[in-house]
Amino acid sequence: MNALAHFPEGTRAHDTRLPSGLRMRWYEYGETRRDAPCVLFLHGFPELAVSWRHQFAQLGEDYRVVAPDMRGFGQTDAPRRVRDYRLDALCTDVSQLMDVLGEPRVHLVGHDWGGAVAWEFAQRSPHRLRSLSVLNCPPVQFMLRAIVRPAQVRMSWYIFFFQLPYLSERFFSRDPNKFVRSVFRGTAANKGAFPSDLLSVYADTIRQRGLPAVRYYRAALRHPCVRLRAVDVPTLLIWGLRDKALGPWFAEPERYRTFVRDFELVAIDDAGHWVQQEAPDAVGAALRLHFADS
Repeated sequence: MNALAHFPEGTRAHDTRLPSGLRMRWYEYGETRRDAPCVLFLHGFPELAVSWRHQFAQLGEDYRVVAPDMRGFGQTDAPRRVRDYRLDALCTDVSQLMDVLGEPRVHLVGHDWGGAVAWEFAQRSPHRLRSLSVLNCPPVQFMLRAIVRPAQVRMSWYIFFFQLPYLSERFFSRDPNKFVRSVFRGTAANKGAFPSDLLSVYADTIRQRGLPAVRYYRAALRHPCVRLRAVDVPTLLIWGLRDKALGPWFAEPERYRTFVRDFELVAIDDAGHWVQQEAPDAVGAALRLHFADS
C-alpha cells in the first residue's frame, strides 16, 4: 500500500540525503506556506510518518507540516550498527532535516520513540524550538529509572525481548499482518482507528524491509543517556490514559515540573498509547492551542 494515499491531498513525499549521509524519506503539507511556522512530527515504534495523517489535515492550512520516516523505518535508511540509533544520532537527524527545510525553529511534536527523541532534542537544542509537544512518552531517563518497577516490567516485557538479536527480527517478519494487528488493534482503546488498508501500509513495509528500528531499544540499554537537563521551552504532554505499554505514573505532572519551566498536561480518558490516531480531534485541538500560546 502507498502511504502517501492516506495523507491529505496535496501532501508531497521527498527523499533527501542528509549531511550525515543518511537518506531520509519525509512528507510535507502546506509547502506553499513556507512563511508560516513549521510543525515537525516524529513518529514512534513501529509506526511511520503516516501516523500523523490526521494532524496534517488539521494543521496544514495554517502551518507548514512535515513528518519523516524516522531512521530505520519506512523508506529511510537503516544503519546496521546499534550505536547508530543512540539519541545523539537521532537528534542529529532532526537538526539536519530542519536545515534541509530551511527552518531555524519549529514546533516539535513526538510520539513514543519520537517523543523520546523530542525530549532529548529540547534538552540539547532549545534555541531551535518554538515549542515542544510529546504524546505518551516520558524522557528516556524516566523510563530507565522506572523499568525496574514491577508493574512497568510487566507492561514493558517487549523491551527485554527486543534485546535478542535475530530472534526478535524473525518474530516481526514471520507474519507482518498478524504483528501489526496485534500491536495496533490489540492494544488500542479505539480499535476503529486502524482500518485494514492503513495496517497494510505498516505490514507491507515490514514485509519488504523487516523492522531494523528494533535497534532503538538495544541502543537505549547499551548506550544509556542518564543525564536529565532542564527544558526551557513551552512544553505540552498529551497522554492517552488507557495506554497498555506505559503506566499512568508517567503522566503525573509533578514529575515534569521539576525540570520543565513551562509545562502543561492534557490527559485523554478514552484513548490508549496511539493517542494521535485514536483521538485525533482532541490531539489536534490541544496542539493548535499550544502553538498559539507559544
